[in-house]
Amino acid sequence: MIDGPQGEQGALPIVLLVSPCSGRLKILPPREFSAGSEWVEAGQPVARIEDSHGKAAADVLATHRGRLGGIMGRDGEPVRAGQPVAWMEAVALVRAEASRQENSNG
Repeated sequence: MIDGPQGEQGALPIVLLVSPCSGRLKILPPREFSAGSEWVEAGQPVARIEDSHGKAAADVLATHRGRLGGIMGRDGEPVRAGQPVAWMEAVALVRAEASRQENSNG
């Protein structure tokens, strides 16, 4: 099992949240909506990976504060450790990308 929030970050201000272990995907209900989008805080669980008996094995945690873009699977679907299960736009990454583009244009 992998400890701590897991994510993959590229050149875009998007973070893939990956499963820390193998099991079945359990989508968690949203906590905060604003302007039609779900917002999450760093460290907030967005999904849970359950074992074959329906017991919680591990949570998939948001790595940053930001907008949850979507869950990449269906409730109850099997997943593997390291498999992307959600994606989000991190507020700090969106601001950094916008600033980088402003600096390169001007």
